[in-house]
Amino acid sequence: MKKSAERKFPRNGLSIKQKVTLWYACMLVLIVLLLFGFIFSISRSLLQRESDSRLEELVLDFADEIDFENGVYELDDDVRFYENGVIFSIYDEQGRLIAGSVPTGFPADTTLKAFSFQTFSASGNAWSVYDAALPYGEEQILWIRGILPSETLFSVERTLFFVLLIACPLLIAVALLVGYSITRRAFLPIEEIRRTAETIGAGGDLSARIPTERTQGEIRQLAETFNEMFGRLETSFEHERQFTSDASHELRTPVAVITSQAEYSLLPDATPEEQREGLEVILEQAQKMSALISQLLMLARADNGTQQLTMAPVDLSLLASMTAEQCREAAARRQIRLDCEIAPGIMTEGDQASLVRVFLNLLENAIQYGRPGGFVKLTLAVQNDFAVCSIADDGIGIARENLERIWQRFYRVDPSRNPGGSNTGLGLSLVKWIIEAHHGTIEAESGLGKGSCFTFRLPLQPPAKKAPQG
Repeated sequence: MKKSAERKFPRNGLSIKQKVTLWYACMLVLIVLLLFGFIFSISRSLLQRESDSRLEELVLDFADEIDFENGVYELDDDVRFYENGVIFSIYDEQGRLIAGSVPTGFPADTTLKAFSFQTFSASGNAWSVYDAALPYGEEQILWIRGILPSETLFSVERTLFFVLLIACPLLIAVALLVGYSITRRAFLPIEEIRRTAETIGAGGDLSARIPTERTQGEIRQLAETFNEMFGRLETSFEHERQFTSDASHELRTPVAVITSQAEYSLLPDATPEEQREGLEVILEQAQKMSALISQLLMLARADNGTQQLTMAPVDLSLLASMTAEQCREAAARRQIRLDCEIAPGIMTEGDQASLVRVFLNLLENAIQYGRPGGFVKLTLAVQNDFAVCSIADDGIGIARENLERIWQRFYRVDPSRNPGGSNTGLGLSLVKWIIEAHHGTIEAESGLGKGSCFTFRLPLQPPAKKAPQG
C-alpha cells in the first residue's frame, strides 16, 4: 500500500498540472497588470487633459464677464469667483491680488504665466493653475487665474485604482480556475497513460490500451506510441510464456523417458540385454536434450545480441554439396530421391558452421516431411548479385494460413504428422535468424498435400579490390 501511495502522489514539489496552472496564471496576471498599468496611465493622461481643458474654458468664460471701457475694467455685481470646483482670482500688473481669493495653503509667491498651465503643491495639497493675461488701457494687463484643486482629479484616479484593485484579484481567481480546468482537460490523456502504465506495471491486464478518441495533436501521438509499446510488450510476454511452456513440454518428454528407462534398467530381474537397450534409449534422449539445449542457448544469445558469428569467405557451392551428401542416407531410408543442381564457385561472406546448420535443417525437414517414393530438390544459383538457394519437396506440405507461423519457436503444424518424432520446432526459427544475421532473406511457399519450397537469398562476397600498381 505504501509503494502504491508513493507512485500515486508525488513526494516533493508541485505536480505538472499545478506547475502549468501556476505558469498560466502568472502569465495572465502579468498581462493583466501590464494592461491595467497601461489603462491607468492612459486614463490619467486623458483625465489630466480633460481637466486642463475644462479649467481653461472656465477661466476664459470668467474673463468674458469682465467689461473694459475707456481704459478701465469693470466687474459685474453677479460675478462668481467659484464655479464647478474652480476658484478664480484677479491680479494686477505687479501680481497683487485685487479680487477673488485663493485656496487655503496656496503658495503666495507664485509666478503668473500667460495662457499656460502650472501645477503647485504645498502642505500635502496640489492645485492645477491656468493664467490668462488681458491687456487694457495704456499697456496695462489684468491677470485672471483659475485654480482647480487636484483632489478632484485624484478622486477620479483613486476610484479607477480601487476598481482595478478589486478587479485584479477576481481576474486572478478566474485565471486560476480557467487555467486549472484547461490544464486538467489537456492532461487527462496523460493521466490515462499513467493509470494504464501503472496497471500493466502491477502485473494486470497487458491488453489494456489508452483511449485516443478524445485526444488530438501531440498527446494523441504520445498515446498511440504508448499503445504500440504496450502491444509489443504484450506480444513479448505472450511469446515468453509460450516459449517457457513449450520448452518445459519439450524437456519433460525426454526426462520422463530417461527416468523410466533408468528405473527399468535398475530392476533386479533386468537382463544385460534389457539394460543395454535402456542405456541406448537414455543416450538417444540425452542427445535430443543436448541438441534442444544447444538450440535454445543459440536463440537466447541471438535475442541478447551476444551470439558471435565468425565471418569469412565461404564457398556455398561446396557447403551445399557436402550437406546434400550427408543427407543422402536419410533420404534413401525413406525412399526419397535427392536431386541437386548446384552452380560451382558461389562465394559469400558468412559463418560456415551456421550456414551448414541452415542447409542441414532445411534438407532434414524436407526429407522428414517428404512423401516416401518422392523427391527433394536442392538448387543453388546466382541472381542479381545474390546467391539463391531453394529446397523443394513433394511431401505433406503446409496450409497457407500456417505459413507465417512456421518461423515461431516450437511451432509445429501437426506433431502427429512428424514421422521421425525428432523435430523440436526450433530449427526454422534458427534458420531465419541465421539468414537475417547474414543480411539475407528467406521465404516459404507451400500448399497442403502439394509439398513445400524454402528459398533463401544471401549477398555474394564483394569482389576483392586490386592493389594499386606502382
